[in-house]
Amino acid sequence: MGSTTNQASGRSYQATAVAISAYSLVTFDSSGTIAASGDNATEQIIGVTTEDVAASAWGNVQMLNSGGTIQVLAGGDTIAVADTCYIDGTGKVGTDSSNTKIGVAVQASSTDGDVIELIPHQTFLA
Repeated sequence: MGSTTNQASGRSYQATAVAISAYSLVTFDSSGTIAASGDNATEQIIGVTTEDVAASAWGNVQMLNSGGTIQVLAGGDTIAVADTCYIDGTGKVGTDSSNTKIGVAVQASSTDGDVIELIPHQTFLA
């Protein structure tokens, strides 16, 4: 794929007592700290980490409504360019449509832990 452009707009948040890998999708817990998003259809995903975040530490989150594309961790499903992607557990994306829709793949993946580029789904931009 040719060169790509993404615009990062972030904010610092404190993690829960569990470390979060870079490029993980995150959500708030009840105390306002961030955690890697799970794999259910009720997650309120706020953004993606741009760096590894140690347990209880502060780290940067690129907000989903900031415009541009996002870099995310793939969960091991085969993802083709233009596939719709969904949250797939521990902050990763996959193709299980019973989970929360996150965006459209700009890059392909078939390996757990690949970092791929996504266009966030419009419902996050409203």
